[in-house]
Amino acid sequence: MSDSPSSPAVATEPAQRARPAAQRSYDNPYAKRLFLIIDSLPQMQRAMAMTLSSFGANSVEYATKPSDALAKMAKYEFDVVLCDYDLGNGYDGLYLFEEIRARNLLKQSCVFMIVTGERRSQRVVSAAELVPDDYLLKPFTGEVLRARLERAMRKREAFRLVDESILHHEYLSAIDTCNRKIEENGEFAFDFMRLKGSLALKIQDFDTARDAYMQVLRIKPTTWAKMGLAKALVGLKSLDEARLLFEAVLADNNQVMEAYDWLAKLYRGNGDLKRAQHVLQQAAELSPVVFSRQQRLAEAAVMNNDLATAETAYQQALDIAKYTWHRSPTHYATLARIQLARGDTANASRTLGNLRHDYRYNEEAEWLAGVVDSRLQAKNGEDGKAGELLDTADERFRQLLPKLDQDAQMEYARACYQQGREGRGNEVMEYLIRNHHDEEDALTRFGEMFEEIGLGAVGRQLISSNVKSVSELNNQAVLLAQSGQYEAAIEHFIKALEELPQNVQIMLNLINSVMAYVSQSGWHESHMRRAYELLGKVRDLAPTNNKFQKILQSWRLLVSKMDKPQWVI
Repeated sequence: MSDSPSSPAVATEPAQRARPAAQRSYDNPYAKRLFLIIDSLPQMQRAMAMTLSSFGANSVEYATKPSDALAKMAKYEFDVVLCDYDLGNGYDGLYLFEEIRARNLLKQSCVFMIVTGERRSQRVVSAAELVPDDYLLKPFTGEVLRARLERAMRKREAFRLVDESILHHEYLSAIDTCNRKIEENGEFAFDFMRLKGSLALKIQDFDTARDAYMQVLRIKPTTWAKMGLAKALVGLKSLDEARLLFEAVLADNNQVMEAYDWLAKLYRGNGDLKRAQHVLQQAAELSPVVFSRQQRLAEAAVMNNDLATAETAYQQALDIAKYTWHRSPTHYATLARIQLARGDTANASRTLGNLRHDYRYNEEAEWLAGVVDSRLQAKNGEDGKAGELLDTADERFRQLLPKLDQDAQMEYARACYQQGREGRGNEVMEYLIRNHHDEEDALTRFGEMFEEIGLGAVGRQLISSNVKSVSELNNQAVLLAQSGQYEAAIEHFIKALEELPQNVQIMLNLINSVMAYVSQSGWHESHMRRAYELLGKVRDLAPTNNKFQKILQSWRLLVSKMDKPQWVI
């Protein structure tokens, strides 16, 4: 394999290779596994490779930088990843582990082990939150590594059955496999219960998740099952029960960091922003290196008009994100906005300069820098220059819109409202609302933005009217489909999608209508091609959407029935 250091792991001894395959597999669990060593120092790569070679490992890949590791993991399906903690430029193995999980590059049977000399309690807490398979402190002996690896590999091997399903976002299939293994009541039945619960939460099947975690708790009162049950209760809108359960978890162990995050979410949803901020500050003191926590703390502090705390938290979030997969130009824009709210134009100007420097040649970032600059000029009393910058941003907005995320669009809307262009701001927010009309978290964020800029009543009316409008548009087409008028429903959904190209619900309803039409009337090439392309788009936008998961299964049954294997997605 490629990119190996000058002294790669050597093959097993000839005498060992001569043994019968079954005996060799029994004697040596390392021989057929693919290893990845991630370390910035070639000499450490060689040392680890020699240790693995002494165990019998003969298939080893290497990565020096996080980008190399991600590329390797996208190319190969590794069985064991040994990752050094310190990967340079402020990027560490925990960040990489989080990114690998977020990109769905890690199969369930893969062992991921952090290797480090880091002993600071804050980092150990963060590691426990992200849950790699082990956290091996230097210096260690080969026998210690062997013992840790064999324990982890034996347990992870049981999950090989669900690897393909999860790597392809086929979560319902993975849950079915978990059910079979739970019924068999084998050695790892308990672990399959845990996996089933986490998968059900991922696709928002909260009834299944609740039942899975309650089944675990009847056997053993584990913290992870209590947390899982509490999350399921949130999804089922049993908020008081969930809050009591999160509080009980923290009463037993105040190091369960995720419980703080969920409590803060419940307080925030209930309008108790001061309590939400307090809980997040407690968590951030214990474990400060989690990006999403610092971001949520900054958001709560802004809503509480505690701008000093907001700036500190968002600066921390930006520092964490800078060398991780969270990295985004919108983080600079948010920090600059907070600094401008504090009247600190000097630091806002520096943040703007950093944005332009760190994202030069990136057209979305350059556009966003113009938006930030318009706000800075307005703050400095340069209304003419601010207006020119916003005019330029407006001209490019429609062209860049497909590439702009929610946060970038909201920053533009804020600038429009700040400079008296309420009509334009409303247009931007209407587009966002209508494309996310059934996403509760997104609508909550939009509402909070309006409250923050002093347009709470305007925002509530805008959200309400647009959600109602899209729901009616969608329901009209659904009624057509339910009455068997599939062609009319398809045309209705196509028109709706032209207006709302990012609305996942409309995409899924269009796919459903196409499948119903084909089931009734026979194969229709152009309709199925459109549906196929939309399935791929939804898989990219919202792979854990529960309705998508069910439609994906129906799609595969349909193309199999039609003898069209090339249309499997």
